[in-house]
Amino acid sequence: MSRRKKQISIDQLRPGMHILGLDQSWLKSTVWFHRGLIKSEGEIRKLRESGVRMVFIDPELGVDAEEPADETLLNEPPQLPAEPDGPSPQEEPEGAIVEVQSQEPKGEEPRHETVSQIFAEDLAVVRQIRNEAVFAVERIFDGIKTGKPLEVGSVQEVTQTLMDCLTGRDGAMLAETQLQRMKQFDTSLFNHSVDVCVLALVIGHRIEVPQDQLIELGIGALLHDVGQMRLPRNLLLKSGAFTEQERSLFQSHPKLGATMISSAEGFSEITRRVVSEHHERIDGSGYPWGRKGSSISRFGQLVGVVDRYDALVSSRGGRPSVPPALAVRRMYQMGQGGEFEMEWIERLIQSLSLYPIGSLVELNTGERGWVIGVNQADRMRPTVRLLWDRDRRKLEESITVELSRNDHELASRYIQEVLNPLEEGVSQELSLAFSST
Repeated sequence: MSRRKKQISIDQLRPGMHILGLDQSWLKSTVWFHRGLIKSEGEIRKLRESGVRMVFIDPELGVDAEEPADETLLNEPPQLPAEPDGPSPQEEPEGAIVEVQSQEPKGEEPRHETVSQIFAEDLAVVRQIRNEAVFAVERIFDGIKTGKPLEVGSVQEVTQTLMDCLTGRDGAMLAETQLQRMKQFDTSLFNHSVDVCVLALVIGHRIEVPQDQLIELGIGALLHDVGQMRLPRNLLLKSGAFTEQERSLFQSHPKLGATMISSAEGFSEITRRVVSEHHERIDGSGYPWGRKGSSISRFGQLVGVVDRYDALVSSRGGRPSVPPALAVRRMYQMGQGGEFEMEWIERLIQSLSLYPIGSLVELNTGERGWVIGVNQADRMRPTVRLLWDRDRRKLEESITVELSRNDHELASRYIQEVLNPLEEGVSQELSLAFSST
């Protein structure tokens, strides 16, 4: 990536220039092209109308400014995790964007989930519980394939265990979920089911869903793909594109799952609707019924959001995973495009932050590292374990920086870009960020 950068006013911007960033947050801006080649005066007009006053250009990738400007780095931290090079949505919807606000209770200290606070005390505990939950789900699903009836008791026990673990350890459980996603090359349905359940429970707990409904939500999230146990194994293992007939068969799994729930004793209507509606979309583009808007239950919408995010960050069927920070951005785009209610997208971001744990980032200093902790009070400034210096050389000893701290040494550091670990060739080195914890 080119290291030249110039700051110019919006009045100096013209077609042919390559912008690297704007002077405002993507959460506040009404445009999505915060970086890339400017192709028309219309794009410049949209930037100006959205309130942009200054932009940052790369003269090596596009036209230079008529009046040479001093090369500079950002004086203020960017408000956007920059999207790494690679596949991106062909159309990026525009629209008013509401900034996600912190939901910390008033009167309490901001919760900064650091590596020492989470991993030293809780990570081993939640890892064991998560592994046991995955194994339990595998046993339940294997029983279904052999004709054993679905029983609410065993599923409820797994869900209750996860709920109990999340009490006081939700940050650690989210961290473990993200870490396992980044390290696994092919994620099983059992891992996916547990991780969707965990994230749904975290969001449900944080919005104060009553306990009885929360357990029903968790059971629905845990079983949301149970209908796939009724599909041919070769269909589930297929890595290429489905034929029309195969796609139609696969898209029947929510109906199959809902039938299984209805036929078993003890499952609630909340659980059944989560299972049947997790692939519905509020714009009517989902399946299997093509329901719209409020005809989809709130918990069905919630699990749909969580399921889609987990699918993005997972590697299944030979499809590479999407880096967590880019997955969050794409989820926001889907919300703006009308697939999901923005309420649930914002709840997802509030739980994961804009830089989820496991994100590979580059600071304005050129240093690179992994996000290992989330600051709930300032989601733009997480905790980063630096493994590479500004010249991209591996550090002999890693450096942990909490970007939200106000001390002089850290005041000038901020995240400049989100990187794709696969493209950078460092996906195997994520464990190094946690090796000394």
